Amino acid sequence: MNIAKFHKRILFQVNAVTTDRYGNHTSGWKDYFSAWATIGTDSYGSEDKGVVINPEETLNFTTRWCTELAAVESTKYRIICEGKTYNIIFVNPMGYKHRSLKFTGKLYKEKS
Repeated sequence: MNIAKFHKRILFQVNAVTTDRYGNHTSGWKDYFSAWATIGTDSYGSEDKGVVINPEETLNFTTRWCTELAAVESTKYRIICEGKTYNIIFVNPMGYKHRSLKFTGKLYKEKS
């Protein structure tokens, strides 16, 4: 594993429910863990067809394995990278060797 490739800092956020002083429950995002990552894309043939049906920005974030990131689930966490928010759509444990984790994230676009 080449450690020098992990040169981008990313932030994982967890969806948490908080209670205000009146007892109202609200859902919000809370910082969970910050890690160094390498960022890339997959090129599995979607570009070869020449037709873009639904343009999306999907990136892969590869990090070193640690217990904090091993607990990350795609439904409760998201990634912040360079000011952009990515919803995690897939977590790949990379063969369960406890060396690295790969998170596939889709760019979150606010509805206007």
